[in-house]
Amino acid sequence: MIALSRNAGLSLIEVMIALLLAMILTLGLTQIFVANSQSFRLAEASSRVQEIGRMSTSFLAREIRNADYWGCLRDLTNLNSTLNSGGPFNVSALLRGLDVEDGVGAGGSDRISLGGTNGNNAVRVTFQPSQNAANLRVDDSDSFNENDILIVTNCKNGDIFQVTNINNNNEVIVHNSGNVNEGPGNYTQKLSTNYNDDPEGASVFRPRQQRFYLRDENGRREMVFDGVNVTGGVAGVGLFQNPIAILEDIRDLQVQLGVDNNSDREVDVWEDSDGTATQADNTVALRYSILVRSPEDNVTDGGQSYCYPGWLDCVDDDTLLTTVGDDDTFLYRVYTATTTLRNRIGG
Repeated sequence: MIALSRNAGLSLIEVMIALLLAMILTLGLTQIFVANSQSFRLAEASSRVQEIGRMSTSFLAREIRNADYWGCLRDLTNLNSTLNSGGPFNVSALLRGLDVEDGVGAGGSDRISLGGTNGNNAVRVTFQPSQNAANLRVDDSDSFNENDILIVTNCKNGDIFQVTNINNNNEVIVHNSGNVNEGPGNYTQKLSTNYNDDPEGASVFRPRQQRFYLRDENGRREMVFDGVNVTGGVAGVGLFQNPIAILEDIRDLQVQLGVDNNSDREVDVWEDSDGTATQADNTVALRYSILVRSPEDNVTDGGQSYCYPGWLDCVDDDTLLTTVGDDDTFLYRVYTATTTLRNRIGG
């Protein structure tokens, strides 16, 4: 009698079923991994974009708020210049509290120029021999250098001049006429007034002029800062220095000016810059809209729409929306803020 034996192992059908189940499980795990990876990329891009947006608006807000602050001298029409004119140095540009240039930055973005002083380096005038004298004695000359460009004011009058020598032993700032190693130099040593005559006293400080705009660098667009050098010992006194990158991946910067038309120090109308000094001088606030793009692509499915600049009413008119192409898979966000010029608005 032949003994029957049972088959060992798996049948072909069982193997095929096992492979199918394994494939389904693998596809499921792959799909979960891809979804999680995409979610991670989106979260990372969103976090980075928010960081850039917050930092850029915060930085501009701080600088705009402090613009056009010239110590206690509120009216620059009473500021006299002893500096030589001509050449690359422009004293009028140095003393502009605000200027907005439309479409001069990368991609047609705007440029913001801000002037004033932070007041942190101000010192008091302790003695001036006469209005014609070429020296000012101060309570601390250590923070200044030869060839510095400085302002002295008693809150009613002021002079902007270049330092020709510093005597730290006697705390004296010298401002002779004639040639200097760097900068425009002074055409006269005579100041507009004798600062000894004011019972409130006078102070000396450095002015500053800085501008913010976008440029394309190494395939990316970035916000940069450059300022006029008013410090002696550095080449190019009185000229804008090399721009310094602040933040990358800012694609656009648009600015509107809040203009006061009736001298009540309140915004009457929001306007794009017309490039005139009258409009800039009557501006008491700025609103600015920043378009930020994620550093990496493959974040979205493309075809993203956004409302830019942020003051447009895209809810009632969706034709104002900007829509990128389907092949553009970057993440875009718009950040808009309004900042008043502290020295111009209010009572």
